[in-house]
Amino acid sequence: MPFFLNYERRKKYKIMSRHTCERYCQQNHSLSAIIISIKSSWDKQLPFLPMDSKNKVTHVLSLSFNDCDYEQFPKYCMQYEDGEKIAAFVNKYYYDTDLIIIHCDGGISRSAGVAAAIMRAKEGFDYPVFNNKKKHPNITCYLRTLKGFGYI
Repeated sequence: MPFFLNYERRKKYKIMSRHTCERYCQQNHSLSAIIISIKSSWDKQLPFLPMDSKNKVTHVLSLSFNDCDYEQFPKYCMQYEDGEKIAAFVNKYYYDTDLIIIHCDGGISRSAGVAAAIMRAKEGFDYPVFNNKKKHPNITCYLRTLKGFGYI
């Protein structure tokens, strides 16, 4: 089950696995959505994330980096440029969408780190992600996304 957050007058967020996101895109929805799609660098296949009037997905940002720490694997982890791309994408479509979906392979670490940073930068809080026992935000992803927003 994907993590779902909705506060009055605030953006809705979904953190999910690749498989769940692909299923989401096969269904009809009433809320418009943008997707931040994160795949592993070794994965040659792109997720199947069609955009159409039935699923209401309007834009997809595709990124590729592994679930690792910068100190361990600097070449394969999220780069500062990825954080800048995320910030530009969210800022561009933030007011034109109802829902922000962030997915990675498992929907646990990279997507949670990115989602928490977007929430911190745009909503002023990130505790729903950090307090969720099923999510373990990747701190490199969190900090580099915040840096992309100019938050730190």
